[in-house]
Amino acid sequence: MTRELDLRREHYNTIRLHEGIGYVTPDDEHRGRGQAIRDARRKGLERARSNRIATRRKLRHTTHRETPNDVVN
Repeated sequence: MTRELDLRREHYNTIRLHEGIGYVTPDDEHRGRGQAIRDARRKGLERARSNRIATRRKLRHTTHRETPNDVVN
């Protein structure tokens, strides 16, 4: 029983992400890594968004779009 509680406690504190502290583990927050993790996550999401926008703009200018004048009845 004690071993099971130890396993649960370890999972809760070192693996499970907690919404109330910004989706980091209590261990990360306690050791001062929480803010760095949240900052890195935010920067990664911003970078992904910028890349997605750039890719879509590039595709918009390189792909052919059918216009009403292109349609032949």
